[in-house]
Amino acid sequence: MSTLWNFALTVIAIAAGLWVVVEFIPGIELTATQGNELTAFLVLAAVFVIVNSVVAPILRIVGLPLTCITLGLFALVINGIVLLLAEWLFNLLSFQGSQFHVDGLWPAILGAIVLAIISGIVNFFTSPLRARS
Repeated sequence: MSTLWNFALTVIAIAAGLWVVVEFIPGIELTATQGNELTAFLVLAAVFVIVNSVVAPILRIVGLPLTCITLGLFALVINGIVLLLAEWLFNLLSFQGSQFHVDGLWPAILGAIVLAIISGIVNFFTSPLRARS
């Protein structure tokens, strides 16, 4: 049960971060039907969490030499690629007609940076809830 609780808290944190990214980063937008915005953000966050859990470790291992050569900056590119993969998978699911669009790698990298900052802040405040479960 605690794993499910932690997954739900992570999805909520990522959904909050994605909302900030969509609102403030030019080139990233989520279009959803009226009244389905919240569920679209939650489904997009769940897709992002799954892609980040499954695909990102593989990308990090494959990109480890470039990450070392660039002193860690290539990790930002990997995070942008993960956001682009989440975009592709979310649009493939076509959840209730919602569409998530990222204009390219640079908005994806900037969005991934903002997403990491915002979700880190939300995770900081939800960490007492994680400790209880």
